[in-house]
Amino acid sequence: MHKAFIDTSVILRILLADDDIKRKAAEKLLREARSKGVSLHLVPIAVLEVVFVLDKVYKLDRKNIREMVTALLNTPELIIEMETVFRKAIDAYVEKNIKFADAVMAFWGLERGLTTIFTYDEKDFKRIEELEVKKPQEWR
Repeated sequence: MHKAFIDTSVILRILLADDDIKRKAAEKLLREARSKGVSLHLVPIAVLEVVFVLDKVYKLDRKNIREMVTALLNTPELIIEMETVFRKAIDAYVEKNIKFADAVMAFWGLERGLTTIFTYDEKDFKRIEELEVKKPQEWR
């Protein structure tokens, strides 16, 4: 099987449905790739970029963004690394009102047994109960 990855712009056309021609072509790609011997991958940075663009450029509310990201994560035609991390992060982004990138970092670490984070940006990380948050000067 041939492997390929898709860019954020393809995902955004599907999620936003703002260009009918591009949306239809992207949806056809997703529908037909596997049957034509292609596995489609979505790299982790693309998920981060999708949330950033929906938030900062399109100014969508967090609950709407979560719905879109959840739909993306539920797309069986895509192979998405760190899927569990993204599911936890998108919930924290909405429910705990923290930056999505910080939530991704936190849950990436927790998934690997890393329970202490050294940061100067404590506010968001302190909202994730499983993390011990320290400043670098607290190193011992």
